[in-house]
This record gives sequence, C-alpha cells and structure tokens, in this order.
Amino acid sequence: MSKFPGLTISCPLFFNKDETIDLKTLGCYLDDVCKNKSISAVYSMAYNTRYRMLRDEELLRVNEFVINKVKSYGHNVYVGHPYVFTRSSLEEYLTAVASLKPSGVSMLYPERYYGLDDIIIEFLRSPLRHGIDVVLHEMKLVSGFDGSLVDWPISLIEKVFEEVPLVAVKEDSKSDEIASKVMELCLREDVHFVLAGGGKLRALGFLEKGMTTWLNGSTMFIPQLIDRTYKAFVMGDEQYQSRYLDKIEKPFFEGVVSKHGWHLAHKAALEFFGYGQRWERFPHARMSESSFEEIRPILEDISAAAEWL
Repeated sequence: MSKFPGLTISCPLFFNKDETIDLKTLGCYLDDVCKNKSISAVYSMAYNTRYRMLRDEELLRVNEFVINKVKSYGHNVYVGHPYVFTRSSLEEYLTAVASLKPSGVSMLYPERYYGLDDIIIEFLRSPLRHGIDVVLHEMKLVSGFDGSLVDWPISLIEKVFEEVPLVAVKEDSKSDEIASKVMELCLREDVHFVLAGGGKLRALGFLEKGMTTWLNGSTMFIPQLIDRTYKAFVMGDEQYQSRYLDKIEKPFFEGVVSKHGWHLAHKAALEFFGYGQRWERFPHARMSESSFEEIRPILEDISAAAEWL
C-alpha cells in the first residue's frame, strides 16, 4: 500500500427530469475527478450512487460505465451489488462484473442481524468465487430483534478480517471507538481504511494515527481541489487546512447538510457547481426550489473561496 494513496471518491448518480439516467453528466463529472492524481479509488456505492432506485440491468450498465471510465485514467474503482437480490441473481451479477475487472466489489449486508455471523461471512465471501477483491461496507446493522440500528460487534469485525480477504473497508459506523479498532486491523493486514462521516476535521484525528485515505465529502462537488486538499491534509499544511475548514467544510456541513441532510445537500451542490440537476428517481426526495435558493448564498461563498484556495 502506498503511503499516501489519495482520497476515496464517492460516485454520485445523475438523473434527467424524466427519471432516465444521465450518463452524459456522469461522464463529464468523472472526467473532472479522474484528472486528479491523489485518488485511492473511485467508489460507486449503495446510497450516493442510488442503487435502490435502479433495476439490476441498469446498475450493471452504470457500473460498467464507471469502471471503464475510471480505469481509462489508470485509477482504482470499487463498485457495489444490487440492494435486493437472491443467491442466484447475486451470482449472475458478480459473474458479469468480474469480466469488467473492478478493483473490488463493495459488500453491504442488507438483511437484519440476529447475532449469527456465518451468513454474513458467507455473503461477504461471494466475490471471491469470481476472482474479485472484497470491499467491506461496514455501516450499522439492523437488529432482527427490535429493528434498531446496531454497531458491528468487534468480534464479528475480527472474524471478517480472519476469514475474508479484504482490499478495503468503508468504515461507516460514525463511532470513533469502532473506527479506531477497524483502522488498527486495516493497518495490520495492509487493507485500505476508508473513513466515512464527520468531514475533514474528523479525518485529521485519524491521519495522526496512520490513516491514508478517507471518503472525499465536500470535494465531491469541487473536484478541482482534490489534489491540493489531499496533499494539504496529509502533509500538515495548517494554513490551507484552516482556510478549507472555515470557508468550505463548515459552511457546507453546518449551513446546508445539517438542515437538509447529506443526500439532498450534495445533489444541490453538484447542480450549483455545474454537474447536472438535482432530479431524482421516485421515491427519492430532492431539495425544493425555495430551499435551493436559500442555500445559494452559501454555495456562492464556497465557490468564491475555492477560487483562491
């Protein structure tokens, strides 16, 4: 593993007004992203890439497009699997994806958790039968007892590291305690640890402990800053870090995300910065026109700040 592999870039998905997939905008967006060098991987994932809104054949078409585009620039690329599947349909999907040679398939356990680990291990090992590396998407499980969201038990995480060869972990628990344990395991096993949530201020704390990549967050809508921002944060450029946090990170998360949620906020920001429109496919919500106008001054300030960073 290289010492400073770059950011892990979350891949959005764009729709037209008639709810068809806007591959043209996605291609332009990926071109702007992939011009950067500080990229660990581009990551097509369950929620930001709107897997729940897609039929299986659409998901395969989108991920084929993403894989081919990203690989043409020489970057790594992770893709996921359909959110709803049977054993046979998952195998069929993985067979098709294997021919595209992604850098890993992100595995997100979609069912309720009853404290039984073997089915999760079997599920996570599915890509290995097709010669594909595994990316663990470790976010809260849904309890099979009361429907609450529960953290992965540390014993289960340790079992995964013992029984499933991993290329990366998207650590999405939002718990610093769990994230620290997962990062220890990743560093020991030479697995990419991808921190998700909390922005770059949280990332700074994990960089001090040896983290080398994290999910890109606010640079999602200003990809021209990926190289500069990554280098500044890993190399300890405190002046740049302070400006970025004060002028871009905090205004976006405190002024937009906190009021509208990540998924509505990032699509609105992408539209403002010239990447498609905030159309979604039913039944996904989208930010209203009045709310979009309310956040416009914040995005204008962020745009101005990005010009001189």
